[in-house]
Amino acid sequence: MLSTKTLGSDALAFAQTKNLEVECVDFIETSGLAFNIELINLSVFDAIAFTSANAVKYFFENNRAAALIKDKQVFALEGKTTSGLLTRGITTNIQAASADELADAIIKSKTSHAVLHLCGTLRLPVLGDKLKKAGFDYAEIVVYQTIIQTGKKVNKSYDAILFFSPSGVEGFMEQNNFGGETVCCCIGKTTAHTLKEKKNTANIILPEQPSPLSMLSAVSNHFQNHHQS
Repeated sequence: MLSTKTLGSDALAFAQTKNLEVECVDFIETSGLAFNIELINLSVFDAIAFTSANAVKYFFENNRAAALIKDKQVFALEGKTTSGLLTRGITTNIQAASADELADAIIKSKTSHAVLHLCGTLRLPVLGDKLKKAGFDYAEIVVYQTIIQTGKKVNKSYDAILFFSPSGVEGFMEQNNFGGETVCCCIGKTTAHTLKEKKNTANIILPEQPSPLSMLSAVSNHFQNHHQS
């Protein structure tokens, strides 16, 4: 199996318990960007939204991050984004599986009117588009950049491939392909949609939760069921 990003030691250990052999190749790289909190009128915003774990990571590298988020509602994607906030003592008011569903939940809750979105350079526009259309004040702070590694080529076939983001799909598909027997596990619907656009015959499965462990479980269960049938 190929993972299109490096997995943590916990995920690799879990894969071993499932008898899954995993090779990791990073098809994206991220790095933090300097951002000036003082340029944002914080009093305007009553909520902060995070749509990636990297946004959490790089945002909190700023020494004024805790002051920015204090007394604000926090909206975030489920999985590593939410858990990254929790490890910093921050609980989320609204969680969702995708930016699309997060926007719908924010609008439906009617608890906020102005959202500041902490994000990366390759963020999808869906959150901002939906909130602005619904009459919300919306602004972004870009706290990191994503660099797609388009030159990496793998010279073997895999039974399964793990995709963690639309940009990871872009990086992999630039130089690589896969056959119809390959199982593609995408971390969420947005990533799956991007892969389907690139290869409409892709055999895609989704995990129960947007996390590496859940993705590995989904692949293991798929192979077990396929073997039994």
